[in-house]
Amino acid sequence: MRLPNRQSSIVNRQLKRCYWLHKVVDFRWLATLVLVSRLLAQIPETPKPQPAAPILRTGEGFAWASADGTSKGFGADTKETPLGSLAALLWLRLEGDEWAARGVSFKCKGELNGVHCANPKGHGKVDLAMATTEGCHLAFLVWSLESAERWKKDYGEGVSRYRLDQVFKPFLGDRWKPGETLPALGPEWIGQGDLLRTTPLALAKWLADPDQDQLLSLCKRLMSGAFDGWITKGAEWWFIAGAPPTATKPCDPSGASAWVVGSNGERSVALNLPAPRRKAESLARMKEILLLPKK
Repeated sequence: MRLPNRQSSIVNRQLKRCYWLHKVVDFRWLATLVLVSRLLAQIPETPKPQPAAPILRTGEGFAWASADGTSKGFGADTKETPLGSLAALLWLRLEGDEWAARGVSFKCKGELNGVHCANPKGHGKVDLAMATTEGCHLAFLVWSLESAERWKKDYGEGVSRYRLDQVFKPFLGDRWKPGETLPALGPEWIGQGDLLRTTPLALAKWLADPDQDQLLSLCKRLMSGAFDGWITKGAEWWFIAGAPPTATKPCDPSGASAWVVGSNGERSVALNLPAPRRKAESLARMKEILLLPKK
């Protein structure tokens, strides 16, 4: 049915009015969305909650650090002490993936060419994971010497020295003199003596640096089979407790301290205890500080 001209004109006007009213509503919604988005952009992000200050004992130093650059130290967090068997972390950073791929192993008898291990009775046959968790100095010494020989053949002295510098320099300070040749790698390069030194805060920051992501991933894999290596509380923690540096005779770490480091993927932590102690005791103290369950 065809509408009369007058009625047709009225209908057309109403349709046009509805059409433009719809457009106005669309524009208003769009303007509202733009305004809301601008307001939201001005709202500062809620800062991530920071860990509570730990309760430390006399002489203890503790620090945490995140990949975004935030860090915090407590107690004796800037006191520099020898790394001890945690020097293994530096070798894992350099050669860990290569050693893991090769499936390295070593039979530790407690002494090798006058160099003593942390365990005077020896650790027996160890692979990379066990040498790391048990702090087997001798295994890392033998593997590092093998790697040094391979570097010289593959890269030459200059590049080999550069590779060593890149990882070890933060822990050498002014004890490391400039040069273009690879030094003779003795027991001081695997944590004996005091050549390699650091502080809890510096160590936590080093671990949290994105450059160490590959190292943290390797440590996570190595610690997966360790009885005391995992804690699960919302996120998985792994820990490594370092044996103190040995002196000229077995088990005489006079003046040494104990280290524990760990990570849960979000934060890396470092704890220095003022006197040598068993690995289980060091791990228990770290868990206590982080308010984690004992088992």
